[in-house]
This record gives sequence, C-alpha cells and structure tokens, in this order.
Amino acid sequence: MSDALERLRRLAGLRPQRSRTELTYVPLDAEGEPRSARSPAVQGRLEELAPGQEVETTVGSCYVATTAFPLEEERGCERLANALEVRPATLALFHPEFRLDRDLRFTDAVFLDTETTGLGGAGVYAFMVGVGTFERWEGALHRADSAAGSEGAHATSTHFVVRQFFMRHPGEEAALLAALGELLETKQWLVTFNGRSFDLPLLRSRYRQNLAFLPAHCHRASRLEEGQPHLDLLPPARRLWRRRLQSCRLIHLEQRVLGVERGEEDVPGALIPALYLDYLRTGQAGEMRRVFYHNREDIVSMAALASHLVRVYASELTQPDELAAEDLFSLALCHESQDATSLAERAYRLALERAATDALRNEIFARWSALLKRQARWKEAAELWERWFTTVKGADVTPFIELAKYHEWQTRDLEQAEMWAAWALHTVEALPAHRRLPGQRADLEHRLRRIQNKRKNLRKA
Repeated sequence: MSDALERLRRLAGLRPQRSRTELTYVPLDAEGEPRSARSPAVQGRLEELAPGQEVETTVGSCYVATTAFPLEEERGCERLANALEVRPATLALFHPEFRLDRDLRFTDAVFLDTETTGLGGAGVYAFMVGVGTFERWEGALHRADSAAGSEGAHATSTHFVVRQFFMRHPGEEAALLAALGELLETKQWLVTFNGRSFDLPLLRSRYRQNLAFLPAHCHRASRLEEGQPHLDLLPPARRLWRRRLQSCRLIHLEQRVLGVERGEEDVPGALIPALYLDYLRTGQAGEMRRVFYHNREDIVSMAALASHLVRVYASELTQPDELAAEDLFSLALCHESQDATSLAERAYRLALERAATDALRNEIFARWSALLKRQARWKEAAELWERWFTTVKGADVTPFIELAKYHEWQTRDLEQAEMWAAWALHTVEALPAHRRLPGQRADLEHRLRRIQNKRKNLRKA
C-alpha cells in the first residue's frame, strides 16, 4: 500500500480542529479571471447535497449519484439526440489508432471522466469516476440498474444517463472499481477527453493495485485495455480548433465551440484534489457538490462535443455553415492528409473567403497551391499564385518564385520566367536582413542568371 493512500485513509477518520468559514475556490469567468470574492462554504451531508444511493458489490459498497438528461436537451448548439444520428467511424479516417469500427454507434459507448487526487504517480487514484450512456430511462432518477446493454438501444434510447461512482472514503476503492467494471462490460467502447494519456492509464493502474481486494472477474476491465475501441476527443478537437482557439481544454471548447457557459457552482479542476481531502477531513460535502457538478458537466459536454466533431469532419461543405476561416483551413489540411482532394479544396476556398488576416491568407494560398502543384495542375496553380500576390499585400516571395519556376520548366516562356525571378529577387532585397531566409537571395540570383543565360543561348541558336 502506498504512503499516500495510507495517509488518505487515516485522514478519512479525522475531524477538523476548528471550523472552516471560508471557501478556497474562486469561480473564474471565460477569460480565467475571478468572478466573485470568496463565499461561505456550504455545510451538509453528501446524501443531501449530491443525492444518490449506496451500491453493494461483493467487495463492499460505494456511492453512486445518477442523473438522466432527456435527449431533447440542448447543450449549446447541439441537442443530445444528435449523437444518435452520426457515425463515429467518420473520425477513424483521421485517427486510425482509435480502432473505431464502422458499425460502432454512440449508443454503444461509455463516456468516461475521472476526478483524481493528483496528476500523476503511483499514489494517485480516482475518487470519482463519472460515466455517461445513452439508454432507455423510465423515470427512476437514481436507479443503479441499466437497460444500456439491451439490443437495439440506439432505437429506444430516451435519455443520456450520467452515473458518478464516488468513494466516500479510500476503503471503498475496490467496490467502486468492481461496480464500474460491471457497467463498462454492458457497452462496446469508450469516449473520453484526454483519456488516452490520463484517465485510462490511471484506471488500469488502480485495477492492478487492487488485485488482492477484487474478485477474479473484476481483476481487469477489458474496455479499458489498450487496443480496444476508444475515441479520445482531444486529438481531433486539437486538429480542428487549435489554430483559432489556442487552448483546447474542454471548458474552452464548451464556451467557444458549443456556446455553453457553466454556472458559478463549477470548480476549476486544479482545486478538486484539495477539495476531496477537505471532504475526507471534515465530513462536510458542500464543496464536493461542486465536484459532482464539474464532473457531470464534463461528461454531458463530451456527448455534445462528440456529435459536433463528427458532423464537422463529415461535412460536405456544400452549404454555408458556422465554421470560422481558421477551422476551415484546419479541416482542409485534415482532408488533404486523407487524399480527399475535392473536400480539401472546398474547405480551402471557403477558408480564403472568410479569412480576416493576411497571415492566414498567406497560409491558405501556400497550402492550396502546393496541393495543385503536387497534382501537376499547373495552370490552376499559376492562377492561384497570381491571385495570391494580388490579394495579399506584403513581402511573401513564394508566389513570385513559383511563377518563375512554372514558366521556366512548364511553359518554357523564359521571358516570363525572368520577369518573375527578378521580381522575387527585388522583393527579397527590399526585406530587412533579419527577415530573409538563409541563402534565399543567393538562390534567387543563381536562378535569375540561369534563366538569363538560357535566353542568351536561345537568341544565339
């Protein structure tokens, strides 16, 4: 048993030496600034502040809070029901490591998120594991049994149900893992946010640490094993939105992509380990109520974000949509990586129409024209290079160099080639020295001399 775990178990039996009258959490706004000053802590029992029920397993009991969300409920720009109408395998083209079979549906998935006692190390464990499933729900809000594994669930699902398995003290860890493992086996695959790097390795470690306490059939949860179908939403979200948003934390994607603002009862993830330790020490669940809220919001947002991501990646881009220029550019790069040329070009075209800065226009022109060049679509590429330098005012020398190459080697119009090479050299010479690429001026001088020599030799011939 690790020293950290033993310390937590000792803390579970302690009571405070003096009452705490202030809350250490300050709610943050969308920009990460404090929303309000400290407020009094809410006192009370867990069962009152985060209603749930005790679930018995063969190795003890743990606490489970259950909330059912109707499929008609909107999560910003997404209805929860939208997840039932899309095919996750769309993302398999871009992330084959997820092992998403074409027949998998989100009704077959467990959306999983953990709250832990820290960020790493053998002594860290998950004191709360929240899971969300699409299933038929008949109104028992805190029911622990599930119809989630029934056949045809995608046709009969009525709710997105979030169950939060919670350890009221560290002695309930084995029971939590046993109850969690049973639920995971009712589904075929997992959806997480950064779960490949954090949640799943941690849970696999906790199952190994608890082998002595778990019955044989609970020694491992097969859905957590490496190589199983698992959609981690963070990589596709980064590929699509990082250029525009910089930060792709889930709470930022909620705000900037889905259009969701959490209530002030939310708590920053960095404070959650300390709040759990306070709960173990004081027995007061006021701040744990915020942790339950935070975990539940994460899971519901994952369901909305998953359907939104699939819809964007699957879009044919034939109708105007809400995507920003930066997102369209990122999507074009994704399609280009899969040799989906027509979709890539459609996205490049829309991105260029919506681009608001010369820097972004330069990037779009560069990648789009390079695609045309690789396909030997020389005339179209030349038209795009000419459009580039007439559209973007600046000192990007690329279109001049490319036009010089095009006319030297493709049209054999050396007069045009000389003009563009001279223009490129003039543009580079006008740049401050620190903005020139190493060897760029010498390369252009060499190119220009070669073209001029070719013209002289032709005149002599």
